[in-house]
Amino acid sequence: MERTRGYRSLFWPLLLIGVGLVWLLGNLGVISAANLSVLARLWPLFLIAIGLDLLIGRRSALLGALIGLGTVVLVVALMLAGPSLGWSSNLDVRSDSYSAPLDDASSARVDLNLSVGTSTVRPLADSTNLIEADLRYVGEIDFRVEGGAERVVSLGQRGEVNVGFNPFGFFLPWNGNNDLRWDVGLSPAVPMALSIHNGVGEANLDLSSLQLTSLSLNGGVGEIHATLPATRAPYRATVNNGVGEVSLTIMRGAALDLTVSGGVGGLTIDVPDGAAVRLTSQGGLGDLNLPGDLVRISGQDHEGVWETDGFSQAELPITIEYNGGVGGLTVR
Repeated sequence: MERTRGYRSLFWPLLLIGVGLVWLLGNLGVISAANLSVLARLWPLFLIAIGLDLLIGRRSALLGALIGLGTVVLVVALMLAGPSLGWSSNLDVRSDSYSAPLDDASSARVDLNLSVGTSTVRPLADSTNLIEADLRYVGEIDFRVEGGAERVVSLGQRGEVNVGFNPFGFFLPWNGNNDLRWDVGLSPAVPMALSIHNGVGEANLDLSSLQLTSLSLNGGVGEIHATLPATRAPYRATVNNGVGEVSLTIMRGAALDLTVSGGVGGLTIDVPDGAAVRLTSQGGLGDLNLPGDLVRISGQDHEGVWETDGFSQAELPITIEYNGGVGGLTVR
């Protein structure tokens, strides 16, 4: 019996190419948040295209290719034309500044829930404020200051950015022209327990001169670059990666207990030259690249314990506990 040769539809490969094209155009700034928000109205087109592929695209590779290519071209064209037709969601971009004075505060707990855009956290210089924030954002901001000697500050997004029903929401936070930003300055004058939740976008965290008593850093979607300070007393830092590359730089003279849980993306930790370091790795998916002075004392493969010479007698030890994710770890 002669078997009928089936065709493998090209619909899905072409659709993935289209997704990559939109991603690229967003990163290059060719299309803006307004263009991307049009996807919230176009999602039924994807259902129609999938149905057409199931009905007729599987009968012929050419038909599947035409359906996939036509869907990509139509969606991109409507995204570009949508804002001028009034189809884009209401993404009203606002600019505001927030601040709180230091006054008689002797310590602080600060919680930053960063949202969409490029985020910067840095030490304040020549300022009598505990926090200063310049934001360009969409949606609503929640800013609260409580307490006296122990000041409690929280800054974050109130609710979600409203773009309507959106099954393709992972596109919408992009702002290819980098209009959205969070610029936050914190006082180095008082001991501070700091919690940072990254949103969507790159985060640059210069904590080098802050008097941290603890740090909790939770990744969102985007790269994170953080500089961790050397303080008068040892402190604990916890980093939970999200999606994106993370690089941590530890200042010379730090005594630090660091726990890192990998997400999706590589992790790089820069330690000071000659620092006393102990690394405990629980494995993960990715390479483990360690300097020559970190010597394995137990375990095998990507799991085990590594130490530098003389770690047990060090006055300023750095301990790193790595719970691997999808991506490699580099210590240098």
